[in-house]
Amino acid sequence: MVTIKEIARLTNVSTATVSNVLNGKSGAAGAAKSREIIEAARRLRYKPNTLAKSLKQQKTNTLGIIAEDLTVFNAPEIVDGIDAFCEENGYEIILANMRLFKRYHNDFTDTLRHHELLDAVLQNMDAKQVEGIVYVGYHCREIAYVPSGLEVPFVYAYCYPKKEVYPSVLYDDEKAANDVTELLIKKGHRNIGVICGPASSYHTQRRLCGFNRALAEHGLPARPELVLYGDWERPSGYRLAGALIDWGVTAVFCFNDLMASGVYGLAAERGLKIGKDISLFGFDNRDISQGYIPALSTVELPLHEIGRVCAEIILNQINHRSTRKKRVFLPCAVHERYSVCGYTEQPEIGTRGSLGSSPARAVSG
Repeated sequence: MVTIKEIARLTNVSTATVSNVLNGKSGAAGAAKSREIIEAARRLRYKPNTLAKSLKQQKTNTLGIIAEDLTVFNAPEIVDGIDAFCEENGYEIILANMRLFKRYHNDFTDTLRHHELLDAVLQNMDAKQVEGIVYVGYHCREIAYVPSGLEVPFVYAYCYPKKEVYPSVLYDDEKAANDVTELLIKKGHRNIGVICGPASSYHTQRRLCGFNRALAEHGLPARPELVLYGDWERPSGYRLAGALIDWGVTAVFCFNDLMASGVYGLAAERGLKIGKDISLFGFDNRDISQGYIPALSTVELPLHEIGRVCAEIILNQINHRSTRKKRVFLPCAVHERYSVCGYTEQPEIGTRGSLGSSPARAVSG
């Protein structure tokens, strides 16, 4: 590897002069000599030792990203948002993947093995002298174990700490679910079935709050029998859709797109057309949502923006412009597609079979 000493020897100047010229310091050498030094460096393919420079200046211009699992759908876009903001502001990223989903699947319980794994990753980040760390959750939930003794800014993405000693950036589940329910009500739907995720899920709880608030605001009663709990997977959407259709719902609001895919299958078996006989809304705006026939109405998560805001918080703290330690909620985008139709009449609800034998009467739009 070519060094500054070699360039200095070839151009008959000191190493300090070479360093100053290559770092753009004004007046380091005359115009002709500066051009000679820069040309020598180019010809020799000189590459500066950024690590040594960082150690000398005690500033690495790097952020660490700790992802709980990069294979989960939300993580790549959040990481890309962090990286994009860093690139725009002269920072680089160092990425660590804890592989929690691959290791423990849907076991979100904080255990000693989780703590030890996180501590080991944090030690590695500290050794690389990152200036701040973003922790990216693979499922939105409360994190009980909060690392202590950190000497750099730290922020949570897609999850939040039990104690608000560090900031977190989330999206507004409740507002999004409220917006979807408002849309369905304005379309004329009064008997709306809901297929939730697990009852313990943060997403389920917040989205149900938004759904129930919209009902209350329109003077509609809450119907517990129309709120069923799945497991985020397609088979549970298929199974629960049958029960809701038997209850005579005119619209189904699924709390993710995978469960909504099960509703398509069940409706086809019952001879019902999505977007004509019954309305359907999903959540997450997964790529497959526009591949259904008709395209699935759904909610787009601001994943890229979550990453950008996390990086912005970190850089603001590095530059002493902020010490924010609160949660930040970002809005979602609601996409109405052809899986939703207007509704003019509603069957009596309370006896099963009203839609099983007679499809809902709907109007387009």
